Amino acid sequence: MNNYPLKPYSYAAISIAFVWILYLCFGINDAGERTVVQYPTGTLMVKFSPGIYFKGFGNTEVYWDVYTYDFDKEGSAGKNNENSLIANGIAVRYQDGGTGTVFGKARFALPTDSDTMIRLHKDFRNKVAIAEKLIRTVTEESMNLTAGLMTSEEAYAEKRGIFTQWAEQQVASGKFYTELKSVIEKQEATNEHLTRNIPVIKYGEDGLPVQHASDFKMYGIKVNGFQLTDWDFEQKTLEQISRKREATMGIITAKADAERARQEALTAEEQGKKNVMVDRYTKEQEKIQAVVDAEKEKAVAVTKAMQAVLVAEQGKLEAEQKRLAAVAYKQEQILRGEGDGEYKRLVMSADGALSAKLEAWKAVQFRYAEAIEKQKWVPEIQMGGTQATGSAANDLIEMLKVQTAKELKLDMGVKGN
Repeated sequence: MNNYPLKPYSYAAISIAFVWILYLCFGINDAGERTVVQYPTGTLMVKFSPGIYFKGFGNTEVYWDVYTYDFDKEGSAGKNNENSLIANGIAVRYQDGGTGTVFGKARFALPTDSDTMIRLHKDFRNKVAIAEKLIRTVTEESMNLTAGLMTSEEAYAEKRGIFTQWAEQQVASGKFYTELKSVIEKQEATNEHLTRNIPVIKYGEDGLPVQHASDFKMYGIKVNGFQLTDWDFEQKTLEQISRKREATMGIITAKADAERARQEALTAEEQGKKNVMVDRYTKEQEKIQAVVDAEKEKAVAVTKAMQAVLVAEQGKLEAEQKRLAAVAYKQEQILRGEGDGEYKRLVMSADGALSAKLEAWKAVQFRYAEAIEKQKWVPEIQMGGTQATGSAANDLIEMLKVQTAKELKLDMGVKGN
């Protein structure tokens, strides 16, 4: 047997073949992924944990552990990236025919047991099919079924929280069974009342919604982190909502104005009642004050009258006292006069009223003397012979003295013993 040395390219080929055999026989599962291996015998095996696994010349398919469906406004443009489905929102149609777009995010975890994962692999064959044909389809269908349970206006204003709740429940647990319900609605344009049938959720005897079988439950897929972030509506719907809102605001404003007017009327009425009561009590107070003043004046008048009576009585007493004093004084004066007269009479009777006569005589003599003193007894011019004037004056004096003595009945002569 001849030994032929191998050439260098033979070593290279052997090395490549060895590496290729290793590649066909072994694989590496990355973290966050699981690998389904189909051996040449047709047996399927799922590698969940990270690391090396035996492939044995079989076929492999890699799946993500968690899928993210990003239908939010931010970063929604572009192709699928890594384990994410990206969409520019989900278009929906509401019960009233209006259209719109719902934005949000949701995460979906694939099953963790081999049997369910193998069934999922058999049905969809690859991760793209799971993302597009299962996750996207179920999510968008649930969104539209939820939108069909309410009007655009309800989704816009009052049922956003319910929209999120119903949508998540249908995505995770299956679509709701619905039934038609007749409702009467008023048409704004014609003010007519029309009857129409609308879909509503059908509830079981336990009070919970009746739901169809869930694809996600069948394949062991769990929904995590479901959230709706925003809603967009067509312009027609927004205008209609705006008009209704303006009308509603007008009604609310009118009601508020009416209520304000009513409150103002009540306030005015209460203020009027208050003013009436204030005036009434003011008048009552004035009346009471007037009564008090009248009683006070009455009491003062009575007091003054009593004082006047007392003063009058006192005046009467004083007048009586004065009268008695005057009477006593009169009597005193009369008695005194009678006494003085009697005294003088007795004195005059005793001496013949000599003192009085002398006083009278003296007064007369003084008057005569004054009169004679003023006379010119000696003439300043003398014509003819002389005539004695002194005797004439003496004669006059003597004559006057005699006359006075007679009038006084005074004997001017000196009586001898």
